[in-house]
Amino acid sequence: MGNSFGVSRTMDKEYMKGVMRTKVDDCQFVCIAQQDYCRILNQVEKNMQKVEEEGEIVMVKENPERDQTGTRKGHIVIKDTSESLTMHLVEEHSVVDPTFIEDFLLTYRTFLSSPMEVGKKLMEWFNDPSLRDKVTRVVLLWVNNHFNDFEGDPAMTRFLEEFENNLQREKMGGHLRLLNIACAAKAKRRLMTLTKPSRESPLPFILLGGSETGFGIFVDSVDSGSKASEAGLKRGDQILEVNGQNFEHIQLSEAMEILSNNTYLSITVKTNFFVFKELLTRLSEWKGDGAPHLPKTGDIKKASRYSISDLAVDVEQVTGLEKVSKKSKAKTVGGRKKLKKKILNMTQISILPQKPYNDIEIGQSQDDNIVGLRQTKHIPTALPVSGTLSSSNPDDVLQSHHRILDFSATPDLPDQVLRVFKADQQSRYIMISKDTTAKEVVMQAIREFAVTATPDQYSLCEVSVTPEGVIKQRRLPDQLSKLADRIQLSGRYYLKNNMETEILCSDENAQELLRASQISLLQLSTVEVATQLSLRNFELFRNIEPTEYIDDLFKLQSKTGCANLKKFEEVINQETFWVASEILRETNQLKRMKLIKHFIKIALHCRECKNFNSMFAIIR
Repeated sequence: MGNSFGVSRTMDKEYMKGVMRTKVDDCQFVCIAQQDYCRILNQVEKNMQKVEEEGEIVMVKENPERDQTGTRKGHIVIKDTSESLTMHLVEEHSVVDPTFIEDFLLTYRTFLSSPMEVGKKLMEWFNDPSLRDKVTRVVLLWVNNHFNDFEGDPAMTRFLEEFENNLQREKMGGHLRLLNIACAAKAKRRLMTLTKPSRESPLPFILLGGSETGFGIFVDSVDSGSKASEAGLKRGDQILEVNGQNFEHIQLSEAMEILSNNTYLSITVKTNFFVFKELLTRLSEWKGDGAPHLPKTGDIKKASRYSISDLAVDVEQVTGLEKVSKKSKAKTVGGRKKLKKKILNMTQISILPQKPYNDIEIGQSQDDNIVGLRQTKHIPTALPVSGTLSSSNPDDVLQSHHRILDFSATPDLPDQVLRVFKADQQSRYIMISKDTTAKEVVMQAIREFAVTATPDQYSLCEVSVTPEGVIKQRRLPDQLSKLADRIQLSGRYYLKNNMETEILCSDENAQELLRASQISLLQLSTVEVATQLSLRNFELFRNIEPTEYIDDLFKLQSKTGCANLKKFEEVINQETFWVASEILRETNQLKRMKLIKHFIKIALHCRECKNFNSMFAIIR
């Protein structure tokens, strides 16, 4: 043959000595020396141990290399039957294979049809006193690492409740408390939709708690076979939001009124056994005393229900400032300037690291430079990353419950600023938090505007302008929260007197608002765009469960699925097409050049945030 070909690879000189070249029909090949190849195969065969039963191989174990004393300690299970792999959960795991339990709980779904096959075995082994602690450890790891196996699965929910009863029966209070803490920490928000035939129709569930008891609203029981039960509502769920209204700090009677007066209910809940058990204990204690006990105002956690006067007291306690009379400064805007500045300095925390360069050197705009300098004045904090517990160290499960419960908690201090207008177009800036309700904003706005009226006479209204110039106005419910997230670019919040029919936004103001809402990418700070991209991507990424990778890899049709993983992939693809669309849509050559430069800066700031997904989506 006239042609010759070869396989080339990068090799060092020592490796080249073990390479053998042969010629077959004028063709040159490069291959690993046969001696080395045979030696590797022999080494692998020596480390493998096959267990046979009735002439069939039922287990393959890998023995580790010999230690300094010439002995091998333990083994690693490579292949086994499903029954035998399940039995390994309660065996003594050597230091050679310390993560067998975690690996099994992640991958059992590839060879078992239902998690209840494992649950039944665990419940059977729990009756054996010698295996009780090991079974409890497995369940704690299961709940901590893969709580999604229990949520939405009625059979697994019943298993968890039965296991809790067994722990209580055996007086294993410490383990029971850890289980409740793990359930509260790992549970995620669930959104369900319920409909009622009429307002007079009874609710298919019973509620407990309320702000008058110092707790949230909890589900005590759900009617069997009802739509609420089919939707996944269960005992121990805490109702966080109903039709956009915050239920975390609401009285029980008010919550029942909202639920009864609506035929369409969009309910956001979260499993919280830990707090639910405390609520039941508290209620039983009050019943034993013969009279209900209403906690003092100071005993109830405010949880972001701060007014300006409340913040003044709290900040002074923290910073050691001299106390200021509420009467002299609580009702004047000027008296709060220093307070607002201090609170903003306490609450504005950047995820960006310190800049190793000056933005001006790379053509940073003046606006970007100001934002960048302001951001870097604050101490950068690491974003929370969810972890897993290890069976090799059971003390990992015994970590502080305060740390677990506060895993996804947000600070109680206000971290958002809302601009509220009056009909005469005067405006005030009000500091709020994510959970601040419309009623609380009205109370703060009345103080800011120095209005001599009761809060019941006013309400918060949202005014928005459509692209066609149509003005829309609606009154917001008193318990509506997440106000900063709901406002549109072409919208405003107004303080409206309920007793007057006044025009909040004239046609001239509407046109001005519509023009102000039309902004381009070049008007946005590159630091802010990169920060928002990073925050959004991180929120999506942290919601991805490890099981979603298994479901996607093995094409499994599970109840949880891999929705979060797919959503994360879609967002990254959207960012890629967004960059290309923005650049190609611009016909002006000079503006297109500025857009490219703008995206390069955004990619640079994404790299600082360790957001490599967005960085590569922009530059590729």
